[in-house]
Amino acid sequence: MMMMMMMMMMMMMMMMMMVMMMMMMMMMMMMMMMMMMMMMMMMMMMMMMMMMTMTMMMIMMMMMMMMMMMMMMMIMTKKPKSQETSNSHVYLN
Repeated sequence: MMMMMMMMMMMMMMMMMMVMMMMMMMMMMMMMMMMMMMMMMMMMMMMMMMMMTMTMMMIMMMMMMMMMMMMMMMIMTKKPKSQETSNSHVYLN
């Protein structure tokens, strides 16, 4: 009986770890997407010379930057869980 319980606990722990990893990956993907969006915005700015559009783009860029910062902060706060995740984090960045 005790062995069974232990096994169950181990399984649960493994599952939790997997979920955490998945979450981290998702965050990374989001970050990449944000970066892509930023690049696109830059391109748009290069293309459009009109003042109003420029201002609009600037505002959008600011918003994006804010979002990025928020994401970064969230990841940083969440990060210290295990060694592997932190290592992967470093590599990805």
